[in-house]
Amino acid sequence: MASETPASPVPAAGPGTEPGSPSWWQARYAERARRRPRQGGLTLERITAAALELADREGTDALTMRRLGDVLQVRHTSLYRHVASREELVIETVDHVLGEIRLPVLGGDWRSGLEAGAREFRRVLLAHPAVVPLLTAGQLLGPNALRAREHALGQLLGQGWPPRTAVHVYLTVTHFVIGSAVLDAGGAARTPAQRAAMTDLFASLSPRTHPVVHRNAELLNSLDSDEEFDFGLATLLHGLSRLHETHDEKEDGA
Repeated sequence: MASETPASPVPAAGPGTEPGSPSWWQARYAERARRRPRQGGLTLERITAAALELADREGTDALTMRRLGDVLQVRHTSLYRHVASREELVIETVDHVLGEIRLPVLGGDWRSGLEAGAREFRRVLLAHPAVVPLLTAGQLLGPNALRAREHALGQLLGQGWPPRTAVHVYLTVTHFVIGSAVLDAGGAARTPAQRAAMTDLFASLSPRTHPVVHRNAELLNSLDSDEEFDFGLATLLHGLSRLHETHDEKEDGA
């Protein structure tokens, strides 16, 4: 194990400040601005990359400071210069995941660009299913989250969406993708065998007490998670297209 002298821990953001909260992130940004990187030393990027690999390989239960120190071949106390607790490690690792998102350019068609962004976001989340439930551990306000937020809102505003509506569009699509990924990671993404078992269960219900479920047993389990996502996203984008058209009509009639 490499010898790395423990440094002063990251200062607390303040009493009652929860990791991942806006005030916590504000303190983190201020602390990062003051810090001078050490040549060849341990970095937050290296820590979160290793944490993500560990979570992907062994699950989030393995994500402890001591275990991560072993993986990085440093004393686990060295990590406290960058993250003050496991909770802070989790928050920073989630933001590291968001850094894998390739931001699309909407170009002249906001709908295709928004769809591409939603699919890219989902691709990244599904690549790290163990980390997906951690998305709700704190608010997504890290540098990579803000990078995506800035990009998406800027693109929507550039396509003529009013600021308030652009914010609603961004948040609606983002929350749809996160909700879908969280459900999939939590077991809602059923295998063919699980869907067949569910069909058998619904078909076995009495048509007297559950006539609609009994009659549609096959249909209720015919879609996999990808098909459900495709339908939901297409429906959402269709509604947003109509909203955009309504806005254009109001502008023309002004």
